[in-house]
Order: sequence, then structure tokens, then C-alpha cells
Amino acid sequence: MTNLQILSITLKDYRQYKGEQTIDLRKRGEHHINVIEGQNGAGKSNILNSITFCFYGTEEHLKEEKEGGLETFPLVNRDRLEDLNDGGKATGYVEIELGETEPEYVFKREFTTIKTDGGFNSVVGDLNLQRRVNRDWKPVDNPNTYLNEILPTRVHEYFLFDGERLHKFFEEGYPERVRTAILDVSHIELLNRALEHLDKMDTEIGRKASNFEGEAKRLKEELDETKQKRERKKERIDELERDIAEAQSNIDRIDGKLRDSSDAAVREKQERRKYLNQRLDQLNDEISELKNETTEGMVEAGPIVYNLKALDFTHQQFAELAQAGQLPPKIQDWFVQELLESGECICGADLDSDEEKRRHLAELEQEMSLVMQENLEGKAEIPRIIDDGKDLVEDIISNRKKISEKQDELGEVDRELRDISNELKSYDLPEDVDVSSLESQRSEIEGRISEMRQEIGRVEHEIETLDEKVNELDNKWREEAAKETKHRTMMRKLDFVEEAHEELTEIKSTILAQIRENTEENMNRYFNDLIWKDEDYTVELGDDYTVSVYGRHGDNKIGSLSAGEKQVLALSFMSALTKISGFNAPIVIDTPLGRISSKPKKRIAQNLPSYLVDTQITFLMTDEEYTDEVRAHLQNSVANEYLLDYSNEITEVKEK
Repeated sequence: MTNLQILSITLKDYRQYKGEQTIDLRKRGEHHINVIEGQNGAGKSNILNSITFCFYGTEEHLKEEKEGGLETFPLVNRDRLEDLNDGGKATGYVEIELGETEPEYVFKREFTTIKTDGGFNSVVGDLNLQRRVNRDWKPVDNPNTYLNEILPTRVHEYFLFDGERLHKFFEEGYPERVRTAILDVSHIELLNRALEHLDKMDTEIGRKASNFEGEAKRLKEELDETKQKRERKKERIDELERDIAEAQSNIDRIDGKLRDSSDAAVREKQERRKYLNQRLDQLNDEISELKNETTEGMVEAGPIVYNLKALDFTHQQFAELAQAGQLPPKIQDWFVQELLESGECICGADLDSDEEKRRHLAELEQEMSLVMQENLEGKAEIPRIIDDGKDLVEDIISNRKKISEKQDELGEVDRELRDISNELKSYDLPEDVDVSSLESQRSEIEGRISEMRQEIGRVEHEIETLDEKVNELDNKWREEAAKETKHRTMMRKLDFVEEAHEELTEIKSTILAQIRENTEENMNRYFNDLIWKDEDYTVELGDDYTVSVYGRHGDNKIGSLSAGEKQVLALSFMSALTKISGFNAPIVIDTPLGRISSKPKKRIAQNLPSYLVDTQITFLMTDEEYTDEVRAHLQNSVANEYLLDYSNEITEVKEK
């Protein structure tokens, strides 16, 4: 599907834009990039603000510096307000045309500023929408409904954003921001509403169930109390996992600083620690796998070992029977079969005329066949079972030996890691990187993580116990409630609600996992496309919403990224979200290269033309960002180019 584009923005006396000014942004063929250049304070951010103001009635990108977007400034252009008397008012508006190639929607929001003794008061009008139907334009009664289909409030910040602030996205607390963003674009509102509805139904049924009497009432109250206790435990685990993710990101940041130490010994120890931590994880995985194999082997070998004497005795009996010529039996089933087919018994009796003798031989044939088959199978199978049991026992002994060896190595690795930490704590270097302080912080954080993981283990065990209790109470309550016919319909409803809730929760989990996977894939591609360094990176998005950026040596660089690199990572994340969101909306970025130095700018500019080629992108740039070199790299993809001419607090939009 072709993406919608902003065909034009018309500003009428909005902020520093005096009079009526229209900015044409439509794509020209394959040229999908617009550039609006202006010095700081000229009103670039207010172009972005004008879009969010028109759509959502808010200006979300106000600058701290004295740019016309400060909240204390009036909405209507100040030059227009100069001649007003107290109580006088002036109006303006922002109008945006949207469409694929031709206008399909025209959104418009008016505003009024009133002059008062103390200054100015501004009033924001409602959103209006004209929609083209065939060749006619018709007003729409519910413009917010249409806007919600194009670019809902909850996701617009991933399409319309301030690039200069992006570097802060991956600072402290970022996993929760990543999680929120992914939930915002995941299109699970319908699922959430369905789950909320099921919760309400469950509550309503539970309220009716509270009217039960006697034992059913007591069991229901105990069941509800146990469920609430379990839910609190689950919430605690979620809280601990978020805290662990945050703590781990702080460790990554500290590791990055230690890797940047000017002291070679510190860098060497940090590299050694990285290897040891990887080996620690590997050993824990190997020990866990060996323990699982040992447990499975013991389950399989147990019956064999327990019955070994019986198996040996049976095997000996088979051997003795075979030696005595009694196995296989002397009367073979094939011999009996021939007698039946010939119609004459070995004693000379006519089997066709003597039905009783024929039936007796037929039964003998079946018995001989079964005995021979079982004896022969048993004779062959029992030695194999005994051998399998011996092999399983040998494997168990071997695995236990390997586990012991790996646990010894685990202890050695752990001791070496503690030694490295203690040595780094004692470092006192005359440099910017305070190794001793950083290492102390790192140890403290690791200690907290260890305590939190131990608590998670305890809480998970408590949840398992509560799960068993909930199941037991639920079965007892249902059994008690079903004794009365009047409750059976209610119980069937409750079963349906719970089954539906379980299915929808599983669907939601599957959708979010797929979105995380797609986000990771797109982040990987965009980050490697835009980053200026000549090496490949692997970007990973964990189940806990932490982001890792691995270099060619396998080290996680997330904690040591520069402000510019963080900006590129955040830009890659935002782009990944827009790609998977399903909304075919344009992208507007204010100050996209603000924190990126000269050389990296060239590399990014080279790759920007191929960045989201199917989407209209508008960059709001300073002259320091939009250098001649950047312009040269972008020129074959630029559809429209404007310069903001700012003078005497008035900005005029001019074509370049």
C-alpha cells in the first residue's frame, strides 16, 4: 500500500509565521525527502509543533531556548497582536493536506489569542476535517476517528519526533521506554479490550458467586484471596525483572567506560572479564543440560536397575529352556496349521467330520503361535534391556563426573572474576575514568542483581505452591457449587470466560514476540546502514526489552556508545517501529544530525536516501547539519527544499 504523505502545510499567523504561508511537501517521483533548513530560533521546531498542534491540539516539541514555541508566547503571531487594544483578539489556523498523490483529507485547527492587561490568552479550537468523496469535499463529523486510523495519538511520537533528544532514549531506564513503544505499535488494543471485557465478566460472575452459601461460599472466598496473593507475587516478579534489566544496562555502561580506560592493564582485565563472563554463562548452560540428561537417564534406567535380578533370572531360564531343546516348543504352529489344512489329524481322525477335534487343533495353533512368539521375543529382548540399563548407568556416572568437573571450573572462573574486581577496586589512576569507583559501583550493582534473582527464585517457588492451591480450591469450589442445579449455568459461563482469557493471553504473547523479532531485525538493518564505522554490528532486543549492540569481538557496546551513536540507535529503533506499526504515515524529524560530528554526517547522509524509501520523510535541519556535503549526498532524493528566513521575530518560508 502506498504511504500517505503530507502534501502541504498552511500556517496562518501561527507563532512567528506571519500571514498565510503554504509549504508544499509532496513527493516528486522517487524523490521522497524534504529538507527545511533554518538557523536555531528560526522556527524549525514550530513546523513540527504545527503538525502535532493541528492533529492533536498540543505542541510537544517546545524548546528551552527562546524560540517562538515557548508556552508563554501567544499562538497568534505577535506582530499581528501589536495593534490590538485590551480585549481585542486575532485568529489563525494550521491546515494540513494528506493524501497518497492527491489531497484526500484536509485537517484544520483554528486558534484565537486575546490581548489582556497581563499579556495574552490563547484559545485552541476543535479539529475540523474535510474529506474528499469522489470529486466533492464533505465535512466529517468525527475527525478524530479518521485521524486515529491514520496516526493515533499513542504512536505519533514515533513518526513525528525531535532527533536532538533521541540520544536520551537509551539512557537510564530505557528498557521500560522500549517496552512501552513496542506495546504502542503492536495493534493489540482489540485484544486488550477483549481481555478487559473478560475480566469484567469474571468479576461479575465472581460477584454473583459471592451470594453462594455454606461451604461453596467459604471455598470461593479462599480461592479469590489465594488468586489475589498469586497476582501480587507475579507483579513482584515483573518489578524485579524490570529492575534487573535496568541494573544490567548500568553494568553495560560501566563496562563501556572501563574498556575506554587509558590504562592497558585495565582494558586487558576488562577483556578477560568479558571472556570469563561468557564462559560462566556457557558452563551454567552445560551443567544445566547435563543435569537434565542425568535426570532423564535415571528415570529411564530406574525400572531396569530395580528389576535387574528378575531380568537376569528370566534370561537364565530362557537359556536353560533353549539348551534343553524346549525353546522354541517341539510342536510348531506351522505343523498344526498343516494338519488343519489337510483335514486329517496325526491320529488319523477326520477333522472335516469331527468339529470338536478341529476346534481343539485351532486353539492349539493359536496357543503355540503366541507362546513361541513371546518366548522368542523375550529371549531376544531381555538381553537388550539389560545392556541398555548398563549403558544408561554408565552414562549417568559419566555425566555426574562431567558435572563435577564443570562445577570445579565454574568455581575457578568465579574466583578469577572476584580477583579481577578486587584488583580494579584498588586502582588509582590519574585519568578521567575513575576505575576504582566504577568497579565498586559495578560490584554493588552485581550484588543487587544477585539478590533480586534469588528473590525471583523464591517468589517463583511461592507462585508454584499458590498455583497448586488455586487448582485444588477451584476444583473443590466447582464440585461444591455444581451440587445445586441453579449454579450450573453460571459455572459453564465461568469456564468459557477463563478458557477465552487463556487463549487470548496466549495470542497476545505470540504477537508481541513476533513484533520484538521484527523490531530487532529492522533495528539491525537500519543501525548498520546509518552508522559511520567500518564494522558490522549485531543489534539484539531481549525478552526483557534490553538492547545489546555487539561489535566484531562480541563485546556489548550499549554502555559505551557516544551521544551520536545513541542518536543513530534511537533513530534505528524509531524507524523499526514505523516499519512494523502498520500505519502508512509520513515521518518528520527535527534536528536529525544535531549530535553527530562532521565525518559521521557524511556517512549517514550517504545512506539516508535509501532509508525508508517508501515513506515521505521531512528533515528540519540547521545550517550546521545541512552542509554542502550532506546536501550533495541527498540531492538526488530531495523533492522540496526550503529555507526559513528569520528577521525581527518573523519567519518567512522560502524555496531554495
